[in-house]
Order: sequence, then C-alpha cells, then structure tokens
Amino acid sequence: MAALPEPTAPHLDPTTWSRLVDSLDAATIFVVIGGWVGAQARVDVSIEDVWQETLWMAWRDRLQHQWAGLGRYRAWLLGIAHNRVRELVRNRGRQKRGGATPHARFSDLGGNDTVDGYLPPRSTTPSRVASNLERARLLERALDAVEPPLRDVVRLRVFEELPATEVAAALDIPLSTCKHRFVRGLQAYRDELRRLGGGQDAEPSEPR
Repeated sequence: MAALPEPTAPHLDPTTWSRLVDSLDAATIFVVIGGWVGAQARVDVSIEDVWQETLWMAWRDRLQHQWAGLGRYRAWLLGIAHNRVRELVRNRGRQKRGGATPHARFSDLGGNDTVDGYLPPRSTTPSRVASNLERARLLERALDAVEPPLRDVVRLRVFEELPATEVAAALDIPLSTCKHRFVRGLQAYRDELRRLGGGQDAEPSEPR
C-alpha cells in the first residue's frame, strides 16, 4: 500500500476520504472478497457491491474506528466485508430454498458514485471500480496458478496482510514451514504475474 501522510484521522474527513480509499489498493481487496464469495456464489453476489457496501458501512460507522494507521484501517474494512459476504452467501442459500427475499443491489440505490449522498464524492466511481476489477482478475489468475499449499500462504500473507505467525496458526503448520512456503509461493506468483503481462507495477506491496 502507498504511504499516506494524512491527518491523524483521515477516515473521518470527507476531503481526504478519496485518497484514503485509493491508498487501500482495492484490487487486492477484491481478490480477498472474491475468495470469500467463491466461484458458485459470484453469480448472485457482486464483489463490487460488497466493496461499496463495505465503504458505506465504514463511513457510516467511522466514529467507531480509532485510527492506528492504514494497515489497521484496511483490516477493519476487511472485517466488515467478511461479515457482509457471509450474510449475502447465507441469504443466497435461503433464497434458493425459498426462504428469503431477493437482495437489492447496493449499486441500484442511487444514480451516482455518492449513492445519493451515502459516501463522500468521488470515493467510488465506475471507472475506478472497472479498473480495480480488471487488475483483480489479473492478480487472481496469477494466484490461481500457484499450487494450493503455497497459494494459501501467499493469499493470507500478501492479500489479507496477516503476519506469518497468524498464517501458520490458521493453516495449522509450523512457522518455519509457513515461511518456506511463502518464499516459494511468492516467487511462483510473481513469475506467473509477469508471464501474464502484469509486470512489477501490478504486484501488491510486500507484506510486513
């Protein structure tokens, strides 16, 4: 993620919101959301809608978050997105059984990028969303080419930005194994990304 020299709480200021959202590298977040949604549910659950709803909820509840840096803020947004995905996927299952009403798409609520004033202006525009989706597809293709045991580590370390200790615990593997798989997996991912024409500029930032 890009460095963000901003006020002490840029998530509260509508004048800095757009730059804050840009600094989050939404394409990598789209990859994370897509993994949570799964291939089958993508027919009914829109990744870009989940992202817009996440931003709206974050803006609505902005006073509940204490600013502690861009990484913490991104993790907070991912928590919101994860909860929203679980709700939508559960609702999708109930709909198929006839036990739920269809979900209204968030993008249908308003006719412009502010969604009738729910978000600060210019925070999500169609061109930005389209660009992020295109890059996310490229990143997903490169990630999917990595063999599964290595891919899981790369996904959690690079895209979800979890520390190596948390990744090792989540995958129930020794920390040394996690680090070894990450080195191999990251190289395989980068090689595939370059093969696809993504180049170095398309790579997510190195995890901390």
